[in-house]
Amino acid sequence: MQEINKYIEDMALSRDFNKGKAAKLFKKVHESKKPLRVTKNGQDYVVVIDFKEYLKMVDIMDLYECKKGVVKRK
Repeated sequence: MQEINKYIEDMALSRDFNKGKAAKLFKKVHESKKPLRVTKNGQDYVVVIDFKEYLKMVDIMDLYECKKGVVKRK
């Protein structure tokens, strides 16, 4: 669990989304560019990440896979 904390510092509960706080949480993620870990029933459930940060992550993964020869560049 400590391993994930160095990548994802912020956390919210799934019930916060049901209490009308979703827009506030999305805005926080978008402005800070930091992912948000959402827990449900005391366990990690999903991660919310800014879309531009997601695209950067996918580009890095694609570049890594191409270097390893797993995927051919299009």
